[in-house]
Amino acid sequence: MKKLVTILLGGLLLSMPVFAADYDDVYESEPINDALDYLTDEEVIEGYDDGTFQPLNLINRAEFTKMVVEAFTDETPDEDEFNDCFTDVDDEWYAPYVCYSQEEGWVEGYGNGFFMPGDNITRAEAVKIIVSVLEWEVESKWYDGHFNDIGITQWYGDYMWAAEENNLFDELDQYISPHEYISRAQMSQLLYRALLVEEGEDFEIVELSEDAGTTTYEEVLATGIQPAYPGDMNFASNSQSAYPYGCYAFATKNLLEWKYNWFLDIPEIQETIGWDGTFIWSPSEFLTFAESYNVDVVFTYNGNAEFFFKKLASGEPMVLYIPYDLNGVNIGHNLVAYSFDEDGVWVADSLSGGLQRHISYDEVFVDSDITTTNLTQLRKLKGNGTRRDQILSW
Repeated sequence: MKKLVTILLGGLLLSMPVFAADYDDVYESEPINDALDYLTDEEVIEGYDDGTFQPLNLINRAEFTKMVVEAFTDETPDEDEFNDCFTDVDDEWYAPYVCYSQEEGWVEGYGNGFFMPGDNITRAEAVKIIVSVLEWEVESKWYDGHFNDIGITQWYGDYMWAAEENNLFDELDQYISPHEYISRAQMSQLLYRALLVEEGEDFEIVELSEDAGTTTYEEVLATGIQPAYPGDMNFASNSQSAYPYGCYAFATKNLLEWKYNWFLDIPEIQETIGWDGTFIWSPSEFLTFAESYNVDVVFTYNGNAEFFFKKLASGEPMVLYIPYDLNGVNIGHNLVAYSFDEDGVWVADSLSGGLQRHISYDEVFVDSDITTTNLTQLRKLKGNGTRRDQILSW
């Protein structure tokens, strides 16, 4: 196991981030380590030549199909037998896996002869393949599960329901965004949990407790919960210079840059959604942004402390609203919360030229030690996104 390394720089003792044993870019504190250890040992996944896993990278349909075949079958499809099964799948490295899956009925392509192997895969598409391979029951008559955005009449409805029934999903949100493009980290968690289900092994998903709405942030911290990321990690913190009241747009920019390496152009956003460059967007501007940029914008109002910490512990930074005083008036400020410790929260802030800083819990839990104010998650989708609102306080 790699150890914590300290260096003396300018008279200050700095702690270098501690990474996991298998990969040079996965922190020991990230919750996916159990999945990565297991899948690496089983030779289902592998990293890159430089020793990294690149957990935030999106995964494409060909890569995922190959991993599913290797994870759930004992087959090594013959390249001479399994090839040329779609217009865009001939004899490439992935052809045996895609064509074997097509013959087994696990993948169908898009109905126009194309499989689109290089396209990023969505959660619904990935789940459909897993459920099909494992032959889980998909004959539901109605959906009475946790998520408000699983349409049981949609092509993916029964598959998502089957996956939920088998505990493939954490249950912190009311929305799961079936069309979200999944990362290598999210892919690893899906495969790991599905393998444990097949082996009859117990595991826990992340969900809110029954008394989450009455639990203070001090009580949550007292459980020993730990963040996925250290406070001294590098996080995008672009400056909102020339946009003195454009904090929400820059928080969005910073979060999407970190999460997807997606560099949003602020003037383009202004033109696209009709934003004048000041203050938070209007409801119509939010919806136009979601639809135009293919993003689910998931607002959580009065999010309880347990939700806040479990999200950060799961590796999900969020846009956080905090009070901001200007000439005796609270105009509010939005920044990105990405880590925490016993004294406060680490944030990426677009003020002061852009910086990462530490804020106290008094700024996060303003009116109550049980709830925050507004939190926002942003999820990149295949297809138009929307604005979704949830309230988690009781």
